[in-house]
Amino acid sequence: AVVSTQSTGTMMLTAADQQIQIKLKTAEEEYEIEQNVFSVSSNSSQIELEQLVKNLLQISESDTQFSFRVGDEILQNTLRKYCESANFSGEAVLEIEYQEKRKAPEECVVVDLDDWLGGVAAIQSRCFAGLYNGQLAVIGLDGSNKTYEVHNKPIKSVAFIKQYEEDEKQKDLLVTSSLDQNLCFVAVDDTDCSCLYTLRGHTETVTCCAVSPSKEQIVSGSWDTHLKVWSTSLNEPCDSEQRTKRRKNVGTQSALLRTPLLTLGGHTQGITGACWKDNSQLITSSSDMSVKMWDTQLMSCGNTISVNSSLQCVDWSDRSQLIATGSSDKYIRLFDPRGKSGTIVHSTLQGHDMWVSCVTWSPDSEVELVSGSYDGRSLLWDIRSPRSYLALISSLEDKVLCCDWKNGRVISGGSDSKLHISNL
Repeated sequence: AVVSTQSTGTMMLTAADQQIQIKLKTAEEEYEIEQNVFSVSSNSSQIELEQLVKNLLQISESDTQFSFRVGDEILQNTLRKYCESANFSGEAVLEIEYQEKRKAPEECVVVDLDDWLGGVAAIQSRCFAGLYNGQLAVIGLDGSNKTYEVHNKPIKSVAFIKQYEEDEKQKDLLVTSSLDQNLCFVAVDDTDCSCLYTLRGHTETVTCCAVSPSKEQIVSGSWDTHLKVWSTSLNEPCDSEQRTKRRKNVGTQSALLRTPLLTLGGHTQGITGACWKDNSQLITSSSDMSVKMWDTQLMSCGNTISVNSSLQCVDWSDRSQLIATGSSDKYIRLFDPRGKSGTIVHSTLQGHDMWVSCVTWSPDSEVELVSGSYDGRSLLWDIRSPRSYLALISSLEDKVLCCDWKNGRVISGGSDSKLHISNL
């Protein structure tokens, strides 16, 4: 057994133990300790270090737990194993940073819907789910929901664009994509939902869509291998003529048509995911086993990262400056597009048992992301701990197809026809 003493700052070791000098530090003021250099057993793990910190802080609560970071890694094994893998000299002092562990996610609402969920989006006041029956479900945080007809085939993705005011009503503007080869701009308020525009241009299923940071454009990707960029303006010059014709046809409520601003091609198979790096640069994933980075101003592909598995999704973190991808070989790969290292895997997260269908970075942290998989699980990750996920967020009865993370809330859904809402 390992015993810690606050007076001497040492831990009693067995004869077979090798001692390591460590320095404990934290950025959390309430958990700071005055004496922070200790001699500990090289066989100490997170469990022994946590007990040492608790003893020093005189914390007895069992629900208070700590994680320990050494260098850029979360400590998962013993100090001895870390030192061996990092070629750390036992003569130096090993700095270890500790922090309170994130509380386990709490699944607070599960909402039964009429069909599979192909895409989800969350905002402060409610959630949206695109269903395989072509309907858009608008879900309150208490689980109340309404559904509206939007497409005539399964919806594959949903993205929130912005809020705007019309006729003294606050409305949410969304974009949806579908197997019907179209996208729709949808306006939602507290009592109604209407399709304002139909976006036509793709010739196959539109698998994904994403909104630019400025909210002025969206990008869509399709099985036709092309990505298209569209304006989100509700007052394009070409709209006036369509509105005039619609007013002449009394009773006609059909949506206005919109064509793309830009079309780019380069993938050899279908695009499975798309996101914005900034207002002019895009990132796409494809089943052709590649990630491509695009410049909409130069209208070209700037870089291609090849992998050895079909990719199912992609997301960009402005905080960590990393690209996250999910693939059919069950792994999450992280890439750093800066410099030559962009062609090399930054790290690989291992924990799923089947295809990784969706990934989304934390809106607040540079090291956390959420993933969903065909194994039915949504997992929370700290990328400094690539071989072990932080927590199980939700467990579906079938495949997870989509997820989103906004305002301290993770939502996910899939082929169990339920929306799962969890607080983080």
